[in-house]
Amino acid sequence: MDKSIRWRIVTAVIIIICIIFAAVAIYLIPRLYNLSVEEDFTYDEKVSALPVTGYAPSAEEEFAEQAELVFINMTWAEWEPEQGEYDISGLEKKYQLDRWRTAGKHAVLRFVCDRPGEENHMDIPEWLYERTGDGVFYDTEYGKGYCPDYSNEAFISAHQAAIQALGEYFNQDTFLSYVELGSLGHWGEWHTLYEEGLPAMPDIETCWQYANHYSDSFLNVRLLMRRNYIIAADGNMGLYNDMVGHAGDTQEWLDWQTDGGCYELPEGGLPYEPMDEVWNTAPVGGEFTSSIPMEQILTDDLEQTLSYIEQSHMTFLGPHTPLEYEGLEKGAAAVEDLLGYRYWISHISVDISYMEQTFEITLTWENSGMTPLYFDWPVMMYVYDRDGNQKYWESVDLYLPDLLSGSSVTTVNSFPFNDMFREGYTIGIGILDPMTEQPAIELCMNKEYRNGVNIIYSYDGNTGKTF
Repeated sequence: MDKSIRWRIVTAVIIIICIIFAAVAIYLIPRLYNLSVEEDFTYDEKVSALPVTGYAPSAEEEFAEQAELVFINMTWAEWEPEQGEYDISGLEKKYQLDRWRTAGKHAVLRFVCDRPGEENHMDIPEWLYERTGDGVFYDTEYGKGYCPDYSNEAFISAHQAAIQALGEYFNQDTFLSYVELGSLGHWGEWHTLYEEGLPAMPDIETCWQYANHYSDSFLNVRLLMRRNYIIAADGNMGLYNDMVGHAGDTQEWLDWQTDGGCYELPEGGLPYEPMDEVWNTAPVGGEFTSSIPMEQILTDDLEQTLSYIEQSHMTFLGPHTPLEYEGLEKGAAAVEDLLGYRYWISHISVDISYMEQTFEITLTWENSGMTPLYFDWPVMMYVYDRDGNQKYWESVDLYLPDLLSGSSVTTVNSFPFNDMFREGYTIGIGILDPMTEQPAIELCMNKEYRNGVNIIYSYDGNTGKTF
């Protein structure tokens, strides 16, 4: 046989053997070290760290420590006791704002001009009353108080300045998450008992002015309205229901969202705009009604209560919550389980490419909650070595507001492969709260949650075990 032919044959055999060895190595090494893997996870709803959702008790109360949200229900009188002088220190002290900020909590705010009570009083500043004075003191089925004339130009101008100052204070960070448009009507709920001789709600143009005071002044928050006025629909606002637990009023509130309609006024009216499935783009909040005992709402009427909360797709409830009652823990927990988002990862795929020297991690994300998170909080992936040292970190391309209830999204991250990972590695996920810039959300899955980071996969090179 010709030497050149023999050499070609030998060379071809060597190449074939090398290819076989390479293929065997590529196939066996990942399996030998268990570096490439696929695993399914199970959903676990019993988690504790779900910021900006759940109960929102009054920020004044000690039991607010139990919640992730606190409620600031303040009056104009306490905010601006003298014209142009805003009581920031009083606001911080009364509502314990430094305490809750330090604890990593977030807040809901409602600014109120008329809160009915048991005694004669005003909820607007004395100086504003002296300047306007065209409202009506009342004693009605709601209680006692003072209903301003919201059409008064001086009142509107002063309101704009007060809301702007309030926004400037809260815009310093992202502690404030939700603002319920108050200001107008009893409890700030955008309705008045004009049938009993009180000033009526102003016309739609004037209502727009009040709404714009809020949208122009507050950054980094989601706005909510008591009713689905056209203002809420056009402004991509959420809604809140302060009659949770009252079947008739809640059904009427839901019907407005489906059918539209109008809030009748002596002259004209304020139109409702249908807002079906508003929860897909904006938050829904509210509080339990005070017209029905909490014990009844959470025991005899519990199934009805849960049904309406589920239909409403609510994110938070406050400031009237079950946290201030004893013996209702079971019903309170059942309600809380329906509030907000529940993110988790159902599947992981780790693909080690020795040829390309990459470490590709594919995740399937799920949301088993009733709503998404309404804020674009950064999602981070961390890769640690065997000793727990963070070696790589990278953002995950996931916009959480788009991960709606019942939906799933797949993400892919790629890291440089390093031989140290043969000895062991761990993959963690952190969802960062912009206020603290630290991981803050616990994923609802059967995995370890460590200092804000969700440990979703670990490999021990010594034992070959995965965790």
